[in-house]
Amino acid sequence: MPEGPSILLLKNKLQRYKGKMVTEASGYGEMDKSAIQNVKLEEIETFGKNLIFTFKNFFVTVHLGLFGSMLVNKRKKVNASFALHFSDAEINFYVANTHFYRGRPRDFFNYKTDILKEEYDGEFVLSTLQEKFADKMIGDALMEQELFTGVGNIIRIESLYRAKIHPDSLVKDIPEKKLVYLIEAVVNYAYEFLDQLKTDSVKEQALIYGKKTCPKDKKELAIGEMGRIKRKTYVCPKCQKMYQ
Repeated sequence: MPEGPSILLLKNKLQRYKGKMVTEASGYGEMDKSAIQNVKLEEIETFGKNLIFTFKNFFVTVHLGLFGSMLVNKRKKVNASFALHFSDAEINFYVANTHFYRGRPRDFFNYKTDILKEEYDGEFVLSTLQEKFADKMIGDALMEQELFTGVGNIIRIESLYRAKIHPDSLVKDIPEKKLVYLIEAVVNYAYEFLDQLKTDSVKEQALIYGKKTCPKDKKELAIGEMGRIKRKTYVCPKCQKMYQ
């Protein structure tokens, strides 16, 4: 599944269409597309794992999920689930979930939680984590999009390793200083992730994601579906402390 940095990279690739007229929208998705005809695309934004196409009085979010993809000026043999057409170009999305909203993105989304937004507020995230997710395992809490918007499995695994926290530790058992360090690690690694995407080196440069041994102590990693979310997880039992 694409993570926040992956969607931001897509957004940056599409900036040349900002300000252009969308002649129509198509695709087999159930979303009503009747309003997207002969309207100017005012802005292309992101919120976590959502790509956002903003028009004058409404906007559309596109979420690629586990198997979604995007093609520009190209088509697959199968029909697109959503497509935007311009006079001389088209953007096609496959296996994507779309939603139509009246208003502006800021009316619906809390930018304080988006790990790649200037408005990101670490103190807000920390207090919410401690108050609402105290009884959750931190490995599960990191995947809560309402709090860590844009975090996916790679960012989750790498950030926990950098913070030296075992993913099965309950939030309430982790010292506040450690949680602060983890939140900072999430944001810092998200920007590293974005840079590595540009050179297609995310997996190559990951410390433990997709690896078999810890780069520090050379011990074998514990690998398996962990937590309630049951996502494949890589852990160094020696380096990552289990708080309890």
